Amino acid sequence: MDLYKFSFALVLILLISGTGVHALDTKIPKEGMVFVGEYGIDISECNVRPGDEIAFWSSGFPEGTPDSRAKVMDTRNFFVDPVFFSGKTGTWYGLISKKPVFKVEDPWIQFDVVEQGIDHEPEWIKKGNLVSFKISTNMYQLSDRPGSAGVPVRINLTGPNETAYTTLISPTGSYNLGKIFAYYSPYDTGAIWETRDDEKYPEGEYTAWATILVNDIAEKNPGETVTTSLKTTFLLSKVKPDKEKKSDKGTSDKKSSSISDKEESEDQKKEKVTPTPTPVPTTEEPVPEPTLDITPIITQSDVKVAAKPTNPPLPSPPKGKSTAKKQPLNALICIISLGAAMVFVVEKRR
Repeated sequence: MDLYKFSFALVLILLISGTGVHALDTKIPKEGMVFVGEYGIDISECNVRPGDEIAFWSSGFPEGTPDSRAKVMDTRNFFVDPVFFSGKTGTWYGLISKKPVFKVEDPWIQFDVVEQGIDHEPEWIKKGNLVSFKISTNMYQLSDRPGSAGVPVRINLTGPNETAYTTLISPTGSYNLGKIFAYYSPYDTGAIWETRDDEKYPEGEYTAWATILVNDIAEKNPGETVTTSLKTTFLLSKVKPDKEKKSDKGTSDKKSSSISDKEESEDQKKEKVTPTPTPVPTTEEPVPEPTLDITPIITQSDVKVAAKPTNPPLPSPPKGKSTAKKQPLNALICIISLGAAMVFVVEKRR
């Protein structure tokens, strides 16, 4: 009977402590911060009563027509519905009272795998090295809620053969990935993964990502980089993967693709050029015709030019005639001069 009472008391204590921890994450202080998608939070201390309307003014001042409004049905079980609150970040006020109720932010999360050591690459982790994880999120501000330990985040890790890991071997023992409280950002887990165990962590491809677990926000406002981080894939191996082969394959693929692209572009150019040169043949057709007509003309002119040198002797006959005409005049002059000489000689003898 005493054992029964003891076990019942222990269960009761666990239940109370569990609900207390949950209440710390759901209880919003006056003018505190809430995140779009949070479900079941308590805003009873936030200047609002059941049935009141709250409103958002993008100007930051509760004047004029609000940009968005929402009705509070239950102050102890409130849902920051993305339909009304997404993108409406800032202070929300009572529609009538104009008193500040709470501040709204859109959640975001980023997750990084960090290899401990000097030389490391994001896509390769050397087998045997220590690994830590870094969580960056604006939801670390949950730590401002009284008694909260920060935002609970689950690290998801899968390995070869679709093996899912919920715990990791660390230098200090076993580390639970199910719920990590990030109370600042970026939150560094420290070296929590010792990768040297070949049986538990065989060489191969691993994928890791993080999910926010608080107040059903991942279900009510799902999305990558919103409440779930992008997935990071890396290779765990002792030897660095040969990038040259990959690059050769990549370059060959690029070359083949570039060749095909060039051929396609040439074909396209041909297709584009063929219609335009249609007038060109018409201009080229008459070009050979003049050459054919000109060449015989040139040969005929050569023949005529060659014949002209034979014609120059024609002027020689006139020269002969002129000399023939001049010869009688010269002969007469000689006869007259001889006669005069003879007369002169005869008279002198007398």
